[in-house]
Amino acid sequence: MRKIFVAVGLLGVGFGVYQYYITQLKILEKWNYRITGGRLISANPTRVEIQVDLEVTNDSTIGLTITDYFFDVFLNGEKVAEVKNASINQILNPNGGKSFFPLNIVINTSQFIRGNVLLGLVENIKESKLNLKGHFGIKKGFLRFKNISMNETFKLEDFM
Repeated sequence: MRKIFVAVGLLGVGFGVYQYYITQLKILEKWNYRITGGRLISANPTRVEIQVDLEVTNDSTIGLTITDYFFDVFLNGEKVAEVKNASINQILNPNGGKSFFPLNIVINTSQFIRGNVLLGLVENIKESKLNLKGHFGIKKGFLRFKNISMNETFKLEDFM
């Protein structure tokens, strides 16, 4: 009988830990961010490279290390830029902690003209859509996950 109680107790603890992490992952998905600054790195007629400083607030009790990230940026369906990590192994602090991520953004200026992106922005900027497609990697302790895909769409209006 004692073995049954131990087994049920271990199952209960295991389920509790599982529920805790599922809840924390849902909180982690709802991180808050804001752009705190930026600077021009280089510019020429076909390409502009900037670095944007992003502040991220993580309300989850789980802290992670972002090992790498790479995203293509689409504006109204046209690829206009690439975002890649400026440094590796950036920590996402837990418990409402603020983390700072430098994003290197390479903008293809010729795509704005060829893809009529600029004209679309002028006509209806509030309905314009920004899409990020790419991947990122995370690690927590001994666990590592690479090439986690991401495909997020935002309205440009959300950034105004």
